[in-house]
Amino acid sequence: MKTAIKYGLIVAIAIALWVAFKHFILNLEGPPAQLADLFVFNFAAIVGLVLGIRARRAANGGVLTFGEGWKTGISIAATYAMLTSLYFVFLLAVVGPKIMQQEGETSYLKAFFGVSAGFTLLGCIFSAIIALIFKSRSKA
Repeated sequence: MKTAIKYGLIVAIAIALWVAFKHFILNLEGPPAQLADLFVFNFAAIVGLVLGIRARRAANGGVLTFGEGWKTGISIAATYAMLTSLYFVFLLAVVGPKIMQQEGETSYLKAFFGVSAGFTLLGCIFSAIIALIFKSRSKA
């Protein structure tokens, strides 16, 4: 569980820093902002999942089954999805709906559940691919 918290927190912080930088320094809005979000969010997720699954493999003495890798990735994805959702709800409450309007959401529940579900689903897909890459080859 420590792996999920550590790497989920890293991904959530990377996303939070990007969102703050994008809105408060770059003032990036519209389609360019959404495209940048897509790249940064997915890149952060993939890096966090790779690092977390690789750490799990190292902790197991270099041995990792697909199932162990996938479960590790899913737990990391669920962690960063929840933390990022809480961050967006916090932004919505503190800064107001303007910051979330470019994403098309001003509802607390929709913002929370939309990000949670989307990040978790993509995280599960990314985790499956990464787990396949990092699984130990059986010696025949």
